[in-house]
Amino acid sequence: MANYPTTNYTALTERFKSIAGLQSLETTDAAFLRQSINRRARTAYERYPWPDFVVIGENVTIPDSENELQTYGTGVDLSSDANVVFRIHKQDPTSTRYPEEYTFVSHLNSSGYPAVKIITPDDLSSEEVYVTYRKDLDSIITEDGSYSSGLFGDENNDNPNIPYAFFEYMAFGAYADFLRGDGQTEKAQVEDQNAEIILRSEIDKVRNQSRQFRHDVLQYRPMTQFRRHNLQAGGTPIDPNQQVLNNNVQ
Repeated sequence: MANYPTTNYTALTERFKSIAGLQSLETTDAAFLRQSINRRARTAYERYPWPDFVVIGENVTIPDSENELQTYGTGVDLSSDANVVFRIHKQDPTSTRYPEEYTFVSHLNSSGYPAVKIITPDDLSSEEVYVTYRKDLDSIITEDGSYSSGLFGDENNDNPNIPYAFFEYMAFGAYADFLRGDGQTEKAQVEDQNAEIILRSEIDKVRNQSRQFRHDVLQYRPMTQFRRHNLQAGGTPIDPNQQVLNNNVQ
């Protein structure tokens, strides 16, 4: 059972049919819809660090002197496969206001699995760090092995539970895909824009209303901080006229 708000795939199919003005879907159309829905689901999922799917400050012990953590696959060092690692902190970001963090690089480890390597001359083996990451979408869909197809849908072993936040975006996005597949390019572009507006609205709901979600852990540092450090080192700002991002959560 999903631990986040969901609606079912049947409701999504009905929503799509109402948008497209269809009473039913032929077999080929239903298959196309299933693929389109899953493509749109991944687009929405990877677009933003949604609170339901982000792990904040998971306590992890560095296993060896390589200062490396495997983030995906057999032998993963996290409690779930990671889609992307946002931060590795030295202190628990859930209880520390301004935790220090490590610099790290993503790469493939000696076994060929995605991993992150902390950049430091110190040996961190057996040291505790706090990793903030977004879970991999496949692990969300399959949950504890209940839905082995790895797809949202209504076929055997599909996960029928659609994340509610993605519902309207997936419906309108799939409609745009159908129009494009039918050669109606201009109409498809309009519906793509509608879908984008819907997705941005959902993101704004989280960004502007979810004050309990710790956005500052995930956001980039303000450019002014980089500018200041660069000037102190005797450098000059890069593109000084570029607008500084506002990371304040309203």
